[in-house]
Amino acid sequence: MPQSWKPRRGPLALALLSGLACLLLVGGVLYGTGTLQSWREERQLSRACGGILAAPQIRTVLGSRDVGAKDTGPDGTPASCVARARDGDSSMSLQVRWGSEDDAATRLLDRTRLFAYSAPVSPLGSWPGVLMSDQGRATVSLWLQCGNENSKGNENSKGSKGGEGNRGSKANEAGERAGSLTVNARLDRGTGNGAGLSSAGRHRFAAAVVESAEKAADAAGCDHPAEGSLAGLTGSPRAHPSGLATAPGTCAGLRPLAARAARLGLGHTWAPPASGSAPVEDCVLTTAGDAQLPAYWMSAYYGPYAEDFTKRFAARVSGERGQEKDGTLTWATASCPGTGTGHGTGTRALFLLHGVPDNDTRTGAGKVPTTGNPPAFRADALSAFARQSAERHGCGDVKLP
Repeated sequence: MPQSWKPRRGPLALALLSGLACLLLVGGVLYGTGTLQSWREERQLSRACGGILAAPQIRTVLGSRDVGAKDTGPDGTPASCVARARDGDSSMSLQVRWGSEDDAATRLLDRTRLFAYSAPVSPLGSWPGVLMSDQGRATVSLWLQCGNENSKGNENSKGSKGGEGNRGSKANEAGERAGSLTVNARLDRGTGNGAGLSSAGRHRFAAAVVESAEKAADAAGCDHPAEGSLAGLTGSPRAHPSGLATAPGTCAGLRPLAARAARLGLGHTWAPPASGSAPVEDCVLTTAGDAQLPAYWMSAYYGPYAEDFTKRFAARVSGERGQEKDGTLTWATASCPGTGTGHGTGTRALFLLHGVPDNDTRTGAGKVPTTGNPPAFRADALSAFARQSAERHGCGDVKLP
């Protein structure tokens, strides 16, 4: 009877089977220990937003070594992405936009509505940016001017070898056309975490954004401080209100108005540190009876922030100065270095005062919590704020209400 056929297993077949078994075992170990996922996340974090993310700092900010990232668009934006911790719900989003096309910064800083509360901002040390940290939220926005042949960013973006120099050259040309670059970031610490950031947490978040912004600036040929510092970075100014008669920082110019303000029921301020590099400055007047109850809000906007705000509220804020007689809206403008040139946006700096209606029954829903609303006081308050802010920023031709 013929013998049944049996496949012959030689040394080569056994070796192949052994190799396959080892590969499966190694793959299982890598998958089971999370090593493969970590490698994927490392690759994502190094590639998202065109490779500008400061990966080590972002891991520290999110409190996890396991952080992935993905690009989020929209089309035409130089960079937009989000980094997210694998073992939690914390995330950090970052977006880079040409300043002339940026409508994200004012949205990020909650400046899309007049007469509404939005957390006051503080300067980002010596960097041309601001930090908003309030009630568990944290955002950073920087404004980097482009097209300066002597800028650090331009020096680093030039090159004659390889693709890096070519990419830097193309980005530089785009930066010169756009005039400036904005870098906007938001930290979301997850649900159920409404506590404010600690001082160390604010510094870590700001440092992560700043390093990412440096890389974006180098690629686009934009300015950034060669020796930039986060020294003096503070939290929300509302956490440390001060009396109007001794107001510091951005509200210092209003000290002579303390007696007049008292007759209106005003007595305190939220006053961030004053900085000539901050593209947005705030000064908030609060009531004498409650330092946490805002009444009049003053803001200064420069560069693309002034441009976007002016476009957004063109129907209400028009002309170089003005004041609503039946409301609280009062505004002034100034001409600043770079306005109308390749380094600026062509828009004058904007200084704005508006009332903050109180929804508490103590004052009546929808009313500004003051005992009066004299136009002369509003004009004088904004004028004092605008003069000092404009002087810090090297601006002139200030048009006051």
